[in-house]
Amino acid sequence: MHWIDWTVVAAYIGALGLVTVKARRTRQLEDFTVASRDMPRAMVFATLSATYIGPAYTLGIAGNAADRGYVWFLIAMMVPLQTVLVGRWVAPKLREFSGCHSVGQVMGEIYGPAARWATGVLSFLFNSFVVGLIARAFGEVVSVFTGIPAEVVIIFGTLPVIFYASWGGVKTVMLTDAVQFAALAVSIPSLILFSGYLFDFNALAASVPQAHLSWHGGYSMPELTGLLITFFFGEILLPPYCVRALAAKNPRHARDGFMAAGLFGFPWMFVVVTIGIIGGASLPAASGDTVFLQTMQTFLPVGILGFVLAGIFGIIMSSQDSCLHSASVAFSIDLYQMARPKASAETLLKYSQYAVGVIGVIAIVFALKVQGLVEALTIVYTMWAPTVVAPLVIGLLWRKAPRASGVAAMAAGALAAAVWEWGLGNPYGVPSLVAGLAANQVAFWAVALQQLRKVKS
Repeated sequence: MHWIDWTVVAAYIGALGLVTVKARRTRQLEDFTVASRDMPRAMVFATLSATYIGPAYTLGIAGNAADRGYVWFLIAMMVPLQTVLVGRWVAPKLREFSGCHSVGQVMGEIYGPAARWATGVLSFLFNSFVVGLIARAFGEVVSVFTGIPAEVVIIFGTLPVIFYASWGGVKTVMLTDAVQFAALAVSIPSLILFSGYLFDFNALAASVPQAHLSWHGGYSMPELTGLLITFFFGEILLPPYCVRALAAKNPRHARDGFMAAGLFGFPWMFVVVTIGIIGGASLPAASGDTVFLQTMQTFLPVGILGFVLAGIFGIIMSSQDSCLHSASVAFSIDLYQMARPKASAETLLKYSQYAVGVIGVIAIVFALKVQGLVEALTIVYTMWAPTVVAPLVIGLLWRKAPRASGVAAMAAGALAAAVWEWGLGNPYGVPSLVAGLAANQVAFWAVALQQLRKVKS
């Protein structure tokens, strides 16, 4: 890369550092966990967009689109679609839990201590693994452009994020997210402009295999249906997203911020998939998560390459810091506080900040083991969607849901997903998330109906 490109990247990283230094160090638990609950809709929109548009929805989606075509736009659309729906009906309900600092606490309010503890454990593990997944993406990006081994970058690249996530809590995370969102929203689409295909999709269609333009992309119906369900339910109300709802000024700001972030996702996914298809057509030797990066190197001129690379760094860091923060809050609020219910707010804040460092170590170990981004994302989805998602949504919409039904659903979903994934090997190409979610709902409604009958009798 040219020195001008590195200058652009350095200026961007310096701007993030300045935001971190200028931000006030967090000294209260309410600031660290939910940003004092005063985030306006515009900030909710920017930080939520920057958080869910992570490396899997750039590097990973582009790589799959290069291999399978525009079917991955259909698959990827499930994420912004559910974000709009959650914003319209669920996020405002979540914001009404004004005394809660985490999704585990909300589950505890609805279903009791067992549900809170289980959600806390899952949230801690899920976010720790996702931080590692993102660290892997960061390592691959820097390695492609510098030749530095990805493993070295993974270890040393995670340290700055650990620092500012522990220093300023979610307020600093959201402020840096706003900068990162602006960079990615402007920089990434420029790749299509410089590729020459911006207004000439006929030329693009002529250069790719016909199968890449089909609606199914060569997937069987069970496989495609499973992927659609996985990407729809896998991202619903992940812990970092719940924090954005809890941190909003009021339910209306939560609703508007979520819906705007979802609407932004539709053109974003189209841009990323198109970049993957351009890369696949122009660079037949490129494959996997590096398609996006090699397409950048091929088409972007000096200076613009550095600008887009800064946008990639923003994508990676904005997701990583959010998950780091959510994991630390899950540890202090849902695990430590349950073991020490009389712990002061100052003690909980201290343990939240300490936890960030521990989570960083777990994430680095995971990052050194994982390979493909989308495949790893599917694995971590399996931990969350079959257990927490459906009971949480139902509980927010139906406040009188029987407590026992939530715990039963979480246990059944976890067991079914584990058996389907590791015992049966995902028969018929159906992901374990789908099997786990089905078992979750069977158990939930079976117990709920039983409890309702008891009340009536």
